[in-house]
Order: sequence, then structure tokens, then C-alpha cells
Amino acid sequence: MKKTLLLLLYCSMWWAASPQTVPAAHPQAPADSLTERLFIDQPLLDLPYLRHAAATAGNVAALHLNPSMGVATTLSIDFYTAAHWGLLQIPYSPKPEHRQRYARLAIYGFDLLSSWLPLGYAWLHEEYHRSVMTLRGIASFNEVYLFPVGKNTISVSRIADQDLVRLCNRFPADFARLMAAGHEGQTIHTQQLQRNQFFYHQQLHNELLYLNNALNNTAYLALCAFGWADKTTAQMNQRETDIASRDFTGMDMMAWAHKLFNPELPYEARGTHPSGVGINRYITYDQLSPQARSYLKRQTALDLLNCVSPMMIGISHISLGAKNGRRFIGNFSLRHFLTSFGDDNCAELLLQVLSEHRTYPLNGYLTLHNYNNYSHSYIGLELGASDLPLFGGRLLAGVCCQMWRQPQNLDFFTNAGEWGGSASLRLRANLRRHPEEGESLCSPYIAAGWKSPGWVAGIVFQEQTFFAEAGLKWKLGIKSARSSSKEHKKQSSQNLP
Repeated sequence: MKKTLLLLLYCSMWWAASPQTVPAAHPQAPADSLTERLFIDQPLLDLPYLRHAAATAGNVAALHLNPSMGVATTLSIDFYTAAHWGLLQIPYSPKPEHRQRYARLAIYGFDLLSSWLPLGYAWLHEEYHRSVMTLRGIASFNEVYLFPVGKNTISVSRIADQDLVRLCNRFPADFARLMAAGHEGQTIHTQQLQRNQFFYHQQLHNELLYLNNALNNTAYLALCAFGWADKTTAQMNQRETDIASRDFTGMDMMAWAHKLFNPELPYEARGTHPSGVGINRYITYDQLSPQARSYLKRQTALDLLNCVSPMMIGISHISLGAKNGRRFIGNFSLRHFLTSFGDDNCAELLLQVLSEHRTYPLNGYLTLHNYNNYSHSYIGLELGASDLPLFGGRLLAGVCCQMWRQPQNLDFFTNAGEWGGSASLRLRANLRRHPEEGESLCSPYIAAGWKSPGWVAGIVFQEQTFFAEAGLKWKLGIKSARSSSKEHKKQSSQNLP
């Protein structure tokens, strides 16, 4: 990722210093208390990606050294969840109103520093790029591991020219996906954090992190769409005289638009690097056609959709009313993804049903997708649920089903479309002796799924794939589950009609 602006220093700092944030419509929590339901996910298995990662990295630690998109997202979410939760536990002041203010300032300061730390959002951005290359056997290095504090650009380096030639010429859809993958990663990051915030009633002050992910992506698009990034490109070419030190692509969005509008152009046609050694990897503004420049400007405007959600300003839950002992709450978000064939504009609806008769809430989401290539639009629908109790809460199930129509062969210019879909199931074991009293400290899980050919956010495979995952889920902030259940029932009797 090219760190174009330090967007965490913008006007949100006055918000952090204010006595109160925007109040959230926060209905009573599920049986587990708010602090109990802060989960840390420990991935242990990710197939078939792990096989590609092990072949590329050449060691058994490949799952974490070359993580898939899903594993990288999970690790980064764990990082921010644990850090924000830990910073909230510090007694900054004896006065409650000052304590919240200082906690927010500490969290926002941490989020600023995290840009240069492993597992932060810049690390995630780069790992999404790397996962596409790992899938095709290309080794690379994420320079966030060098702790480049204060640097304006962070590279994925140590890549041979011939590997990029092979990827571009043999796997054009993956090559286009590679360029936009960092943007995809930061958008997914916000999506997953917001789902956790909604379903688990987390109050972790993630708002600035959401806003940074969104505006950082938009600013990056704007720098490329208006040619402002060419100065940075020239500086990179001047200092990167050896091939190993070069980034894989330079300005991501320039390269993405260039590939979309020149799908048949061989990688070697980029010419020789200004140093005279190797291929000139970086695309500049004058290499983009007028149509490509206009397209980038349109994508920059559409990218502002990622700022549209009540959660961006601290409104976690919106009450939808109560009936027959059940309370309904919801929320929504708009999103804009860059894809291997164009873009995906989607609207996501979140719903939770709390009941005085049930220990566990019912959690679900619905997402409407609008996939677009250069001149045509296609539709998609995604339905999912999380932590559905089975066998009295001994198993917690998560399901997700998608159906879509996307451009044929993921082509940017085609008029034809083809139908596809995906389905996945996740089962998590609750090891507590009395599951009606809450969830166990550690919950092992397994997951399996299938997808047809097509682009799915957060899944690196664009061909038909069967996949399987396994891991452990841990809870932070353990309290008495029995007392939590009693408190919940007491709250329910007071708040529900």
C-alpha cells in the first residue's frame, strides 16, 4: 500500500477529545455480558490455500507467514479488538467522563501508530496483495515487517520480474485482482469489524478506524485518478535501482485501471526500468487512456459509499421495535469494492432478535450486490447468519449463501454474464457443561464451503473451489456466566413488554 496521507490526523481528533460521542441506540445485551462477547479467533487450518502457501514459503509456518485473505483479516481484527479492549481497561482518571475521553484518545493514537505495525490495516492491505501472488507460487515480502514508521510508501518487494510476467500473461483476472486487492482488504476489514460490533454489542470505539479505512482508500483512488501520484512514482523509480527492492506494482489503482483497459497487453511491453535493469513495473498517468482516467474518477466518487453507515458515527444499533417478548434491532452499511472485472456496489442489512425466552440472540444479514464491468451491470444476493444455537447451544452455527450473475470469464468488456454462487457452514462447539448459561472460554470450530467460478470478496480463489477451515475462538473479559444470565433475565423482564 502507498501511504498517501495520514488520515488519522484529520478532523476526528476533536471528536476524540469531546466529552461524549454520538449516543448509540444500545438495547440490552444477550446473555453473555458485553465484555464476555469480545472474541479472539485463532486460525489453525485453511485449505486448500495452505497448500499453496507452504509451497511458496517453504515451511510449516506458512499459514501465518503467507496468510490467506480470510486469515489475514481475522488476525488483524484480533489485533484491533484486543488492543482497543485493553486500552479501555486502563483507569486514566477517577472521573468517568474524563476516563472515556482519555480512552478514546489512546485508542485513536494507537490506530494512527498501527499503520506501520504488523497486523495493522496497512499490513492487511499488503497481505491481500501477497495472497494473490502466493496462490500462483510467487514469493514476496511485506515491508511492514521492517516497521517503516513515518514512511509515505510501503512496498511488497523481493519479487522477480519473470513471476510478474507469468502472472500477467497467464492469469489476467488474478493480475487485475492483485492490483485492487489492498483496497478490498481494507473494505472487508471494516465490514467484519462492524458485524462484530453489531452482533456482539461491542463498544470499542472503532469509528475512526472505519473512517480511516474508507477515506484512505478513496484518497488513494483520487491520487491516481487525477495524476497526483506520478511524483511519488518517479521518486520510487529513482531510488529502487535493484529489482529486489522494487514494489510489485507502484500505484495500485493506476495499475488496476491500466490492466482493465489493456487486457491483452503483454507485461514485457511496459519497457525497461529507468535504471536500465529489469522491467519498468510502474504505470504513470500519461500511460492511461482518457477512458481509463474517466473510469478512475468515477470509481473515486463511488468509493465514498464506504462512508455510509450509522456505525461510522458511533450508532451501533437501531431499535426496530418489540413484539411478543422479542426485541428487533438493525443497522445498515453501503460498500464499494474494486474487483477483477470492475466493481461491486452493495447494501448490507444487519438484524438481531433478542428474546427473554432465549439465551442466545438470532443474528442475520442480507447483502444486495450490484456487480459492474465497463458497460454492464449484474446482480447478486447474499444471505447469512451467525452463532445460531443448535442442540440447546452446544453447537453454534454460521451459514452464508450467495447467488450472483457476474461478467463471463470475469471480463471487463464483455456483454455476457454467467450465474454462480457459494455456500459455507461453520460449526463452533460450546464446551460449557451448561450451554444455556453462556459460552465456554475456548470454542473449537470447523468450517467448509464451496464456490463456483467468480469473484467473492475475501476469497482469493476465482475458480471453482472447495475449502475447509479450523481453529479456536477465545473470549476476553471473563465474568460469571451464571450471574450474566441472571442479569440478562432481570433486564429482559424490565425492558421487554
